[in-house]
Amino acid sequence: FRRVLFRSPTWPEAARDNIAPMQRRAFLTSSLGSYFTAAAAQQLASPNQVVQNAREAALKILQPSAGQLERGLELHRNSLVFESYGFMPRAAADGDALRALVEAGGSEAEYQDLYEELSMTRYVTNAAERQEYLDAWRTAGVTCILQNAGEEGSDPRRLIKRLGRYTYTTHFLRDHVSQAVEPNDVLAAKKANRHCVYMTGNGVPIPGLWTTVEEELAYIRIFFQLGVRMMHLTYNRRNMIGDGCGEPANAGLSDFGRAVVAEMNRLGVIVDIAHSGWQTSLEAAKASKKPMVASHTTCAALHRHIRSKPDEVIKAIVDTGGLVGI
Repeated sequence: FRRVLFRSPTWPEAARDNIAPMQRRAFLTSSLGSYFTAAAAQQLASPNQVVQNAREAALKILQPSAGQLERGLELHRNSLVFESYGFMPRAAADGDALRALVEAGGSEAEYQDLYEELSMTRYVTNAAERQEYLDAWRTAGVTCILQNAGEEGSDPRRLIKRLGRYTYTTHFLRDHVSQAVEPNDVLAAKKANRHCVYMTGNGVPIPGLWTTVEEELAYIRIFFQLGVRMMHLTYNRRNMIGDGCGEPANAGLSDFGRAVVAEMNRLGVIVDIAHSGWQTSLEAAKASKKPMVASHTTCAALHRHIRSKPDEVIKAIVDTGGLVGI
């Protein structure tokens, strides 16, 4: 099952007004808290008040029995818990560093780049940010996040930035959060009470020289060697692989796209069509010889949206041995 990591949820005013403040100590000594084993109580409690408030709100709505809650926490604690596509927690940016860049005449692009750099790496060098980062991992209880480590597009120079930043983090915080490069790494992280990330990308790296197909496919192997294990074929718009979900034409997979799917299958990179058009998604599923995914989507039969998938596509994905993340 999926668990979504979050850092600062915003609750509606009415909901906040109806939730009586409850501190960690008070919760753990309450009549409900008294039913828990020490492990269950530790798992539910959080030093982060934002997380704690959200959990108290959930308990107030769901009203589980002590037995149900204990059993659910036990299952969660003992399971391999994956986030099928997302971000590990980010750090707060350094306002002084951003201000200095603005005062020095930095461009908007430079500002955005520095902001991302700080938010994705600052917990390595800042003790307070690191503690909040690790607290978020612990309280969420997620074993592995398939980590978005690329920006939207196909330019290798653009895609490599986030990959470099998140790799840097896993190098320096490897005792807590490591980079998984094969499935056994996830099992090892769970056994050691650590967490890990599987790197994914928001696009297939394509240099765009268009001399040969082989040359265009070469960066898929390079990014695989750098640790990327899943890639979006498209991101909303049309590219040389196929149509994204935001294109009204809904054209399918191109000949080049079929070569991309075959190369990803060969290397062991998971094909992800979360942001692909319906026809592209369907044809990719039929072309793939390995399990593939729509990592984050919804059912068109329940909620018709450009990011949803119709039943035919969902079945085709499942028929590959893959999964659909709702």
